[in-house]
This record gives sequence, C-alpha cells and structure tokens, in this order.
Amino acid sequence: MSIRFRLLLSNLAMILVPIFFVVLSALLMALLFRGDIKELRNIYLPPEHYHHISEKDQLYIDLHKETLKNPEQFLNPTYLKEIDGQLNKAGNTSLVVRKGQNIVYLPAKLQGLDKEELPPFGLFGEVDPVEQINHQFISIKKLDFFFPDGSEGSLFFVTDASSFAKFVRSSFPILFIVLLLILIVTNGLLTYYVSRSIILPIRRLQKAAEQIKEGNLNQPIPVKSKDEIGQLAQGFEEMRVRLKESIEKQLAYEENRKELIANISHDLKTPITTIKGYVEGIRDGVANSPEKIDRYIQTIHSKSIDLDHMIDELFLYSKLDLQRLPFHFENIQFDHYLQDFVEELRFDLEEKKVGISLNIEKNGDYLIVADREHLKRVITNIVDNSLKYIDKPAKELSFHLSTIDSYVLFKMNDNGPGIEEEKLPMIFDRFYRVDMARGTEKGGSGLGLSIAKRIIEEHHGSIWAESQKGQGTTILFTLRKAGEDN
Repeated sequence: MSIRFRLLLSNLAMILVPIFFVVLSALLMALLFRGDIKELRNIYLPPEHYHHISEKDQLYIDLHKETLKNPEQFLNPTYLKEIDGQLNKAGNTSLVVRKGQNIVYLPAKLQGLDKEELPPFGLFGEVDPVEQINHQFISIKKLDFFFPDGSEGSLFFVTDASSFAKFVRSSFPILFIVLLLILIVTNGLLTYYVSRSIILPIRRLQKAAEQIKEGNLNQPIPVKSKDEIGQLAQGFEEMRVRLKESIEKQLAYEENRKELIANISHDLKTPITTIKGYVEGIRDGVANSPEKIDRYIQTIHSKSIDLDHMIDELFLYSKLDLQRLPFHFENIQFDHYLQDFVEELRFDLEEKKVGISLNIEKNGDYLIVADREHLKRVITNIVDNSLKYIDKPAKELSFHLSTIDSYVLFKMNDNGPGIEEEKLPMIFDRFYRVDMARGTEKGGSGLGLSIAKRIIEEHHGSIWAESQKGQGTTILFTLRKAGEDN
C-alpha cells in the first residue's frame, strides 16, 4: 500500500468516523426527545421506504376509520376497554378518551393523569415529545374527531417511556464522553499508525546509511514494503550491493597489482641474475679462454634478448589492461591471411623440423574485421606457447579454419603432453605456467596467452582451450564475420 493511499485512507477515516458518531448522537438525541425508536422512521424516512405496517400502526388506522364511521362507539366502556387491551398488547400503550373537556375513559394505571396536562383539541403533530406527568415519562399521540352530537372528541395513545427516557437522560453524558474518547483514540491511532509506518522505515534507512558511512557494507537493508519508502530502501540496497562490489573489485585490482609487481620482479630478476653472473665470471677471469668468453657473451646476449622481449610483453599487456593499445581494424580474408602466416611459419621453423599442416574448409565466408598486426601476435603467441611445451622430438602443429553461423572458428592443435582439465581455465591468466615454475628452461614471460586473450576480446571474440593429458592441446578462438554486428 502506497503512502499516498495510506494517507488517503487515514483522512477518510478521520472524516467518516466523526460523521458516523454525529449520526449516532443525532439518533440518541431524537430518541431522547421522541421516546419511541419506531417513530424515528417517520422523521428520517419518507413513506415510500415503509416496507410493512406494524400491528400497532394498523390499530391506529382502524381506530381512525372507526372515528369517522362510528364515533359513538368511543362512549362505550366495554369497547374502549377492549381497544385499550389491544393497545397494551401491541405496544405497551394505553387509551384515554376525552369528550369536550371531560375524560370519558381513563385506564387505572393512568389515574394520576391530569386532564389539563393533555394537549388541547386541534393541536396537530406527527410525533409527540416525551413528557413527564406525575413523575412518569410518557409519550402521547393524539387523534381528534367529532361525536355524533357535534362535540369535540380526542383519542390519546399514551406510551410509557420512563425506562428508556431515564436510561437516555442518565447515560447521555457518559455516551457523549465515550463518543469523544472514541474520536480522540481513533484519530490518535490512525495518526500513530501512519506516522509509524513512515518514521520506522526512515529510521532503518538512516541506520543503514550510518553503517554505509562507517564502511560496513555487509549488513543488508531490509525491504519490508512496496510503497515509496520500500522503493527507496530497495534503491539503498542496490547501492550498497554495487558499492560493495566496487570496493571488492578495487581490492581485487589492488591485490592483482601487488601480484603483478611480485611476478614482474621475479621474472625480471631471473635473466638479470644470469646476466650479472656471467658478467662477473668474465670480470673475475672465470672465462679464461676465448671460447669460454664467447659462450658467456652469447649467453648474456640471449638473456638480454629474453629480457627485452619480456619488457615488450609487459608494456603491451599494460597498454591492453589500460585500454590504450591502438587498433587499426580493416576487412581481412582470414583464410588467405592464415595461409600466408602458415607459409611464413614453415620457413621460420624449417631448421627445427616442425611438421605444420593447414586445413581450410571450402565454401566458407572468411571475411572478418581485424587488426593484422595484433591478430598475428595472437597466433604467434599460441604457436610459441605450444612449441615451448611439446616434449617430443618430432613436433607437429595442425591448423584448421571453419565457419559456425556468423563466426569464423580457428583451431590449432599440437602433439604436446596435454593439460589437466582443472588447469585449462587458468592458462590464459597472466604469469601462469602449467608447471608453476618460474625461470625454468621453458623461458617466456607467462603473458603470451593472456595477451592473446585480451586481443581476441578487443575483437569481440572468444578464446579457449581443449586438452586431455597425454593427447596434446587445442587452442580455439572465434571472430565475428564482417557485417555480422547483430
């Protein structure tokens, strides 16, 4: 329930509840002065709302007809006593008959009634008020008629209202105070409920904001309603979750940065230590022959090249990580591009006796949008990584190119030792080596496949590996075809 609707209901209740009690008070006031609850129908309802005529009303109607047809009957004591009995039975009402100024019939229980206290002839009213006669509260209804001799006659229907009138008179102050208290309590409860339903959630939000300000992002913010404050709490909760994720990501970046520095320091230290050792060997005269000096210098040169290559890859990875490496995309026929690359690779690896095969499926569309130089680096890094780990004398590399829907699929398979399944997802992490040994004879920076992954991702492609222990490794990546931007 929204706050707006809640406030609307509260205002309606504050309006309708007093109206209800005002109506109730009006009914009590009417009963106080009219005495008969059935008479209220005559005050507040038009005749068309009467559904049936009571026995008492029917008796009144019959008596009225009788005054018009046989008025002399109302001088007959036997008839009057019979009518009085019927009235008593129908509604605790007694009959009094007056002719001129004389009372011709008066029941025994109304012997104390003074004829001067009765309403005069010709005074009409729909309902007579409650009157106190001889310390008794009574309600009087009058019906005027003429006797056959032309004298004035009146029928008085006297109803005992003592018990009800006494109850109303004694209880009215209490009822008034109760109604007033009900109004106060109703308004107080409604105000308390509405304010509580607004203030408590706001206090919870305030407490949650204090927790966030203090850096505690682990305490969830409860959302207990769907109103405006609930939506605000939901917004705070989403903000807390995103802020927590952001801080966790920042901490992860910081941890990665520390790990990166440690790995860089370790990987740079190994060739530098080797170079330093060989230089000291030459300086201290350990290399005491031209052949030994030449071998030392050759080793220093080789390690310097490795060091330079590692620094280049670190610099490249850093620019990829900061998204500052420029890409020059163009349309490339990937099948022709791969054919040229494989021919060049065969020439470079001719002395190493590496078997290279290429299979390109026919009738495929291999037009892609890519950066030539960076794509070459991806394939080169994949090849170098495979050659580094193949442990067989006869090394073999097999290239395969095909299409899948709107993608071009590249595969390169080697005949190396393979990779355990649990290690496959980690080979594209920076500085990760399958043997987890730094500075081994395998060499390399540990960034080759990580750089390849980042470049493929910049091409909006995917790269992954498939392998089984002892059965070689397959590196695959996909690139979207030119014009396939959906």
